[in-house]
Amino acid sequence: MNNADEKWQWVDEDPIEKLLHPPGRAARSLPAPPSTAASLCAAGYSQFEQLRYDEASGSYAAAIAEEPDRAAGYYDLAVCLEKAEQWTAAADTFRRAVDNDPGHAEALAGLGACLLHLDAAEEALQCFERLLERGGNHEPALLGMAVALQKLTRYEEADRLYRELLEANPDSAEPLANLIALSVARQDAAAVAEYSQRLLRAHPQSKAALQALAMLAIRNGDQAAAVEYCTRLVEVDPDSFEGWFNLRFAQQRMRPAGKAAIA
Repeated sequence: MNNADEKWQWVDEDPIEKLLHPPGRAARSLPAPPSTAASLCAAGYSQFEQLRYDEASGSYAAAIAEEPDRAAGYYDLAVCLEKAEQWTAAADTFRRAVDNDPGHAEALAGLGACLLHLDAAEEALQCFERLLERGGNHEPALLGMAVALQKLTRYEEADRLYRELLEANPDSAEPLANLIALSVARQDAAAVAEYSQRLLRAHPQSKAALQALAMLAIRNGDQAAAVEYCTRLVEVDPDSFEGWFNLRFAQQRMRPAGKAAIA
């Protein structure tokens, strides 16, 4: 090739294109292939969405083994373990997530919830207090604190927090159901009736409300009301042993003396 040929070879190329795409730039700009850990996490997410919690746990655990510093992996694994009601393993894994990311509010809330299931109410209370201090979601933090205080029999403090939650959301099922249990523990029949009726108006199929009202009716000798509430309870929960037992008990009490029992 002579000098003229070399010149035209250069002219045929677009110098602006060369500036926009220097040698090697195209290859480096391509997205990097997903890591093994990222692929495992994607599989775990898909399995979780399909409610296959054991398989999802395995995928997230494998992702963590690939990348031990992957903070998000601990949280995802902990949620799977929580869904599978493996409370001890879930609590340990939520704790790892918090250790890796102290500002992870959801992990702190998850840890507190698992500790409540494990009857570690004092430590759970500390988790929810930290969550509230860090500006985490106000309502779950208050509810968690209230439940922990109730488990610690600090009823006055728990009652105050439940009432605060009800001021924001008067028909919230969780505070009302827990106030029923708290009132039962205090042997405050009037409060049990008040909160049960309030819960039943807002949530007509509430098992907590129906159980409490049936209990009160039997306690007060009102067998007709007991039959009504127990009948509604077993319609909502056909596997309720307590519902069926109390229903038969109330029916027998209503039966005139001398009548044969109906099988």
